[in-house]
Amino acid sequence: MGSVGITYRRWSALPLSIGRWSCEHSRFGGTLQRIGPYALRYDHLGNRVRAVGPLEIFYDRGGSRPIRLHLDGEGESLSDDLLLALFLVLFWQKQSWEASARARS
Repeated sequence: MGSVGITYRRWSALPLSIGRWSCEHSRFGGTLQRIGPYALRYDHLGNRVRAVGPLEIFYDRGGSRPIRLHLDGEGESLSDDLLLALFLVLFWQKQSWEASARARS
């Protein structure tokens, strides 16, 4: 992505590294748990990312589209690193949802 390289596990869509950051996955299921310094939090069902590091994500009523972000700390702005992590997490989540929908139909 731009000048940042992404490496994936062989025969899988799971990222191993993004630039200088390593990625951590859950032992079972391969759920992405961390991108570099940013831990990911999921909803109670484990299918929607609710936070990337300090950045909280809110979804529409249907739960499929992010509509608002909240960053703790008054007057703070998103760093380029956090913005990249957010974009990738939401992109991969959307890809996963679309693949699941295709498999069901």
